[in-house]
Amino acid sequence: MAYGGAASPGHRADAQELADACREAGLGFGFYYSHNQDWTAPGGSGGPKKNPDGSAATFERYFREKCYPQVKEICTQYGPLEVVWFDTPGNMPKENVVELRDLVRTTQPKALLGSRIGYGMGDYESLGDMEVPTEKVGGLWETCDTSNDSWAFAWYDTNWKDPREILRRLVATVARGGNYLLNCGPDGKGQIPEQNQKFLREAGVWIHANPEVIRGAGPSPWHCAMPWGDVTMQGDTTLHLVVFDPPRDGIIYLPGLVTAVKSARMQSIQIETETAGSGVRLKIPREATAGLASVIRVELAGKPEVDPTLAVHPNLSNTLLCHFAQAEGAEKKKVSWMEKFGEWKHSTQIGKWSAAGRACWTVNVLEPGAYTVALKYRGKGRLVWKIVTDEGAMIQNQQAATSQYQSYPMGVLEIKAGGTHRLEVALMDGDRADASLESLMLTRVP
Repeated sequence: MAYGGAASPGHRADAQELADACREAGLGFGFYYSHNQDWTAPGGSGGPKKNPDGSAATFERYFREKCYPQVKEICTQYGPLEVVWFDTPGNMPKENVVELRDLVRTTQPKALLGSRIGYGMGDYESLGDMEVPTEKVGGLWETCDTSNDSWAFAWYDTNWKDPREILRRLVATVARGGNYLLNCGPDGKGQIPEQNQKFLREAGVWIHANPEVIRGAGPSPWHCAMPWGDVTMQGDTTLHLVVFDPPRDGIIYLPGLVTAVKSARMQSIQIETETAGSGVRLKIPREATAGLASVIRVELAGKPEVDPTLAVHPNLSNTLLCHFAQAEGAEKKKVSWMEKFGEWKHSTQIGKWSAAGRACWTVNVLEPGAYTVALKYRGKGRLVWKIVTDEGAMIQNQQAATSQYQSYPMGVLEIKAGGTHRLEVALMDGDRADASLESLMLTRVP
């Protein structure tokens, strides 16, 4: 929770009431504190440059007179804390961060510190705001998300994540090996907006019915999500397949799975499994895929051994992110930006193209056939892209570009044989310095 108290509109000890209520309900309690950035306090980062008396404001005075005393208060006046969640360290001097760390360690020895305290002093890593990673992350970490696009209450922001989206992001975080932190901004009366409550409760009902998917679950043996959904594990040999987008033909592919499958069940229904090329496929009944997401429990004969090659599924659309591509003669980097205040977006892009620049994917095509191709990119004017396969199939097409990432159809490629292939994308003409590619989409023609 954010820091509050006598200065709040109701002039009540809000923090103490919340602390008591959380402990009564058996919940952990902690504080959020922005220790460097302060828009109202003279000397704080982003705050007034002068004190009320007209003298020059200094960060040291802000730290001594406001920041440190408030952190001491929250660490000594509200009982045991589970976490002190510092944020926006910016360019705060290291010696000040050390003082805050030592204060928390001394007064709240069991409280966790996130990485946003600064200088690598946290107990775990907090990723960027609203960042759900596309690939497994090592160590202890969390995704810090919000239930709409804002971090506090905003009367105009009703873009609530619906139950499926909440569950998608939660399951994806667990499947990549992390913990999911979800923000909900109460209004001025301390109420969570009704629609937000409804969506959260619906997601909660699903979690209550499928606790093994989340609680105590480990990451997926695949390094990224599947087109149909995602995977978490219980123990060493139990997979939970969470199917958000069941394919029309009812076939779920587990590409590259070498370990034998002992059994697969959805609710009380036994699922047929068979070896398919370099993996396994399951046939699920259509009537068993209702609700927010279906869960298939797969028991393996041993610890999962998986070929990590990125798969192209034949019965769903496949998004090949540039995160998984190799850049040759171009620059690959992660970028982050705000769409509006507080609404962060994250992407790995390939840009700054040389004349010989390429984005290259190595993929496992599960079934051959004709595939429609689209590219998601941004840039200026009109861009000419070329897509080729290692079999010699080629598309070259000119499309418009905008300042925002958008998907554009390119054409149809014929992939003659299943198995491992190399796909290349090149920018043949246009503003190479500005053009930025985010992903390649492949969808098999029925």
